[in-house]
Parts: sequence; structure tokens; C-alpha cells
Amino acid sequence: MTQITTMTPDVLQAIEHVGRLGRRDFLKFSAAAAGLAAAGGLFAPLASAADLPPGIRHLSGPEYAVFHRLMEVALPTRGTALVPTARIPVLQTLDGALLATMEAHILKGLKGGIAYFNEGPTAMFGKPFVALSDIEARAFCDIWADSDELPQRALVVGLKKLVGLAYWANPPTWAPLGYDGPVTDKWNLKSLGNAPMPTA
Repeated sequence: MTQITTMTPDVLQAIEHVGRLGRRDFLKFSAAAAGLAAAGGLFAPLASAADLPPGIRHLSGPEYAVFHRLMEVALPTRGTALVPTARIPVLQTLDGALLATMEAHILKGLKGGIAYFNEGPTAMFGKPFVALSDIEARAFCDIWADSDELPQRALVVGLKKLVGLAYWANPPTWAPLGYDGPVTDKWNLKSLGNAPMPTA
């Protein structure tokens, strides 16, 4: 991965795009995640984070490694009732349902942001993000989340948001929370899109 020491306008635009993702995007990603899960073969444990599993088409090996490491520290499911990330195609969902829908210039900017994020801890810890211990990686994320530099705050929040969306978009993750899916599906309600709310 190329070392990035400054954020380009493309990176800033990608961060802004990720920041605008909302509930409707989550529901779209849920449908895509269900399709990915139905395809099967995406849950195989990885020998290492650098290996690209089936279903990864938009991330390079180094970019995948950054998201894999971030997933490990941002979604600590071990010892909880939550479904372990090893049983959910988190990064396949990220790649196939989120990154696949981004315009080329937004995806290019995001890739620059991933490289910038990975190099971020080098000055503090002497190594890139992918090489940090869990404690160091969490500390680095906290430092950037509390940074006076808006781009650093936005980038760490944006990358964590992508990982979180990719996890929670998979319906199997909902059961431990007691959530059984959108009521529009359960009650077979017709979608009205962005229709205005009825008035009295």
C-alpha cells in the first residue's frame, strides 16, 4: 500500500459520502447481505488477514487487511451474545454491498483514506495500523476520534461506520438484539418511497 501522508480532496469527499449513509442505506445493504449469504462459501475462516476470500472484488489485499484489523478491534464480539464476526461475511458485505455501489471517484478517495489511516499510527507507535496490538489499535482509534483535526476524526468514524454497517446489515446479527427485521417485511407493507407523511 502506498504511503499517504496528507488527505487529498478525493479522500475528503469519500469521508463526506460515508458520513451521509443512513437508515435507508442500511436496509438496502441488508438485502444485499442476505443475497451474499445465500450465495454461500463466504464464511470460511481466513488463514491470515492478507488472504482475499471469495466475494472480495473492490479491496486490494492491503486494504482488506486494514478493514479486517479494524473489524477485530471495532466489533469485539468475543464473550458476548453477539454473533461472532467469523460467522458473518462482514467484509464481503462491505465490499459487495457498500463499496460496489460507490462512484469510482468516491471509491478512489476512500482507498486513499484507508492508506492514510493505516499509516496514521506510524509516528506514535512506529508501525502501521495493521501491525498494532488490540490495545494499541483501540488507543489509536480513540486518539483520532478525539483529534483536533476534523479529517482524522471523520476518517476513523467513517471507516468504523462502514464496518459496523457491514456487520449489522446481515440479518443473523439481529437475533441477539431481539430485532426480527423491518416491520414493512413482517407486515407486508407496500413501500411508498419518499412519499410525504399523511396530514390530518
